[in-house]
This record gives sequence, C-alpha cells and structure tokens, in this order.
Amino acid sequence: MELFEHIMGSWYGGLVVMVISSYVIARSCDVFEASTDYIGRNLSDGVKGATLNAIGSSMPELLTTVFFLVFATDENLGRDLAASVGGNTGSAIYNSIIIPMLVIWFVLGMGVLGVRMTKKVVLRDGLFLIGANLLLLVLLSSDRITWMHGLVFTAFYLVYLAYTLLSMKPGGKKRGKNSGGGDDEQQCWYKRYQFRETTGQLGRSWVLLGVSTLVMGIACAGLVEGCKGIADSLDINPLFVALILVAAASSLPDTIISIRDARKGNYDDSLSNVLGSNIFDITISMGLPLLVFLIATDQKIEFLRDGQNLIDIRVILLVITVITTAVFYFPRTLSKRHVALLGVLYVLFILYAIGAAQYVAGSDTLLGNAAGVVKEWLNGGSAGGDPGGLTGFLRRVANAITGGW
Repeated sequence: MELFEHIMGSWYGGLVVMVISSYVIARSCDVFEASTDYIGRNLSDGVKGATLNAIGSSMPELLTTVFFLVFATDENLGRDLAASVGGNTGSAIYNSIIIPMLVIWFVLGMGVLGVRMTKKVVLRDGLFLIGANLLLLVLLSSDRITWMHGLVFTAFYLVYLAYTLLSMKPGGKKRGKNSGGGDDEQQCWYKRYQFRETTGQLGRSWVLLGVSTLVMGIACAGLVEGCKGIADSLDINPLFVALILVAAASSLPDTIISIRDARKGNYDDSLSNVLGSNIFDITISMGLPLLVFLIATDQKIEFLRDGQNLIDIRVILLVITVITTAVFYFPRTLSKRHVALLGVLYVLFILYAIGAAQYVAGSDTLLGNAAGVVKEWLNGGSAGGDPGGLTGFLRRVANAITGGW
C-alpha cells in the first residue's frame, strides 16, 4: 500500500495513470464513433460533425470537469474549477490547431491538392464559437461563480444546437442504413454486436453509446487523479498540467473522429467537428456539471484569485479562435502553408503555458519573465490583490451582470 501511495504521489506515477487513461479513452472512442455513425446516419454533412460527433468526442472534457468538482475539497474548489476550465480551454486550443493540422496533412498525403470546407459551415460554427469565447472571458471574471453561470453556458449551447439542427437542409445527403459497418463489420466485437441482425440496430447502437461513455468516465477519473498527482509532486498549480496534458488526452476522440471523417472524404464533418467540439467544451463541458454541482451542494465558488490566474489563457483562446476561424474561412483551400502556420501557433502556446506555470511558481526564467509581463499587463501592473487593466474591466462588467445571481 505504501509503495502504491508513493507511486501515485509522484509525477511519473501520475503520468503513467494519465497515459493509461488516454489509451482507454481512445479505444472507447472507437465504440462511440460506431454508435454515433449509425444514430446520425440521416444527418446532412456538417451537422453530424457539429452535433453527434462533437458531443460524443467531447464527453471526456465534460467528465473531467465532473471529477474535478466532485473530488475537490472545499478549500480547493476554486483552484480545481480553474483546472477544469484550463483542461477545457487547452482542449479547445488543441482542437483548433492540432486536429486541423493533422487532417490537412493526412488529406494532402493522400494526393489531394487541398482541403475545401463549406464556408457556411465555418461561418456558422466560427461565429458561435467566438460568442462562446466572449461568454467565457466575461462571465468567469466574476468574483464568485454560481449555478446561474452554469445555466447561461448550457443555454448558449442549446441555442447553437437548435440553430444547427434547423439549418439542416431537407433532402440533404443521407447515410446508408448500415453506415459505420462496411467491409470491416466483422473485424471488431462492437460492430459484430451492432450489426448482427437487421432489426434492433438502433437500440444496440444506443447500448454501445452508453457503455463507451461509462468506460470513458472511469478513464477521465484517472486523468483527474493523474493530473493532481503530477501537480502536487511538482508543487505547481494543476491548471497548467490540465492545460497541456489533460487537454491533449481528452482530445484524442476528437482527433480520431476528425481523421476518420477526412479519410472518408467528409471534410465538412472532420473540421466542423473541431468547431462544434470547442463550443461544447466551453459551454456544456463546463456549464452543465457546474449547474448540477452547485445546485446539489448549494454553494458559490469564490473565484477572484483563480479567475485572475485564468485571464491570459482565456484571452489566448479567443485570439486563437479568431485566427483559426479566419484560416478556415478565407482561403479557397487549406494547404501546407496553413499546416505550418498552425504549427507555429501551437508551439507559441505551449511555450507560453510553460512560462506562465514558471511565473506563478515564482521561477526566475526567460519564459517565466515573458509570461509575467503579459499577465501583469492584463492585470494593469498588479500581480495580486484587486486587478486593474483588462482583468479589472472584465471583473467590473461581470459583477455588474452577475451581482444578483
């Protein structure tokens, strides 16, 4: 028992748990995709990617938020909420940059000259995603977080979902009855189960959906514990572990589904899944668990200090969202130069995240000092206490909106 506790209390033990959890999530994603592919067989291009695929592949983000809140002690509730937001934010950044890079690279490797996206899909999801980012930027600047915050985020997603479903063209492209089966139906257990008879396929698809979600939940609990183990052993804020490691691990389903859609030639689905997943991550993955948890526990979360730590990450997410939406919308096709641009963008983000962690920990390093300049500028030159600058402005706006919540 002591050996087990020692391993789990070390950074390498936490990392092992996170790697195993990531693998389980990736395998669960295969089952989830098979079920949603059949359930969404009659949805038009772009709609399935933005709804079923996005919801399914973003379940890890939602479940990690659940476990961050449930496992948090009262004194660390604000810190762990910030870590869950960091995981969702990092996942959104990963989705916006890494997944399109891999999709474009994969398609170009198949001999296709460039990737085209339907501009209407990009404009629809891109504008909603920018709106979700602005909501995140403002509302999480409140001094305290209540269940009403969760309700507003959840309601925003429901508006997006309703608009997306209503925008589906009548008589659009349909998927076959056994969509998701194909020649490899007999090569994996879940497809043999799913398509074993012509009747009951829809019901069995829903069973697979439930089972895969349950397994993902167990794996996400491992992600949260691994994240905290790494943070505690290295004496850093778990926000920064979640921002990179939890984000990448929980985004594996998005990556797998997007690449598989691209391989089938469904470019709208492969990239609208990215945008739709980000909207889900920012609104439902955070908002719904927050709504349920705070109603159930009758609490409010003091968030001034932890929200102040998050201001730079939320600003970066908004900037990256605007840049990547423009990259998807304006070029006629996406090519190698766009892969390079996205790659540089992600490297800069990782370097900043490392520097921000070093700055908060008090380390005197080049990256830490550079990140500190950004943080202090956003806080109006204040490293603590009542913030000024953009942070202070957003705080005043947020408290004016949420003061009666």
